[in-house]
Amino acid sequence: MNIQSKDLEVKFFYFSLKFTPLKSYDNLNSSDIIKNVITYISQKLIKDKLGHLIDKHETRDNSRREMFINRAVFVHNERRIRCSMALLRSGRKPLLKPKDKFTLISIDEYGIDSIVEETHFFIDFSKNTPIVCCEYQHFGPRMSDIEFYFRNVAHYVLRESKATDANFFIDAPIDETLEKMKNVLNFEVKIQPVNLNQLDTNLKNKYYSGFNTLASVLKPKFVKIETSFQTNEKGFESSSIDKPINKMVRDTLLAFKGRAFNMDAFDSFVVKYEDKEGNEEIFNLFKGKKEIILNLDIAAIKNRDLYPLIKNDFDQFILTV
Repeated sequence: MNIQSKDLEVKFFYFSLKFTPLKSYDNLNSSDIIKNVITYISQKLIKDKLGHLIDKHETRDNSRREMFINRAVFVHNERRIRCSMALLRSGRKPLLKPKDKFTLISIDEYGIDSIVEETHFFIDFSKNTPIVCCEYQHFGPRMSDIEFYFRNVAHYVLRESKATDANFFIDAPIDETLEKMKNVLNFEVKIQPVNLNQLDTNLKNKYYSGFNTLASVLKPKFVKIETSFQTNEKGFESSSIDKPINKMVRDTLLAFKGRAFNMDAFDSFVVKYEDKEGNEEIFNLFKGKKEIILNLDIAAIKNRDLYPLIKNDFDQFILTV
């Protein structure tokens, strides 16, 4: 009898979290501030038996994205913090199937108020700017959610920081591409409609509003668009390419560079372009992302069990930054 493995591929990626302190706290670096945020959260969880819930979509009508840190444990001898964040699922509540029965039961019968998606992440505060090793959880909190949460607590609760920036560690050469790119030949992008609201408003309204229109009519899980601006026809010259696509790609790359959470909205972003020397080049945003790939029974493993599995890679990565 074949026993099917329950292991799944789980990815972890790295990003930095930098805080700009208020003038009255200019003696604090980013690691000091993140430790203060985690200390506050830990006290809420352990002493007060409460969490700190934040709704990222509080200012939006008919939309909620509520989250809270449900685990925050200092590993002082390693200058690390083991964390996990829970995202409350909105919309229709799922049903439960009992073991060995083909019936469905409402979760309300068990007194369950909400269903959550959990993302595990680990913080290194050994340097002035903390580095985060974060699980990629498709349905759970993402980098932009974690950045928003810490920004909210550091600014509105502790009053220590006036700004927070999160940045992926990737090999994708954004600056080099901006410098070399002459004309876009092909453009491929994949995005979940629900993530469009993570984009800067100007970027979304100017270039990606059509995705929202398509999503509202067809209601897909993903929208994937591939456009081509080159042809095999004889006499084709790249100078004939429509200029708006060049500006769209350039503005999006600048948004990635300026505010990295814009990257978090996309599942794929690939550009084939002609450089100033007439050579064809490919820019793939996520191909160069620094990450750890593990095969795990994610349903059974716990946060404290995950840390030893990523520790060696995390140690080696910290030495390079």
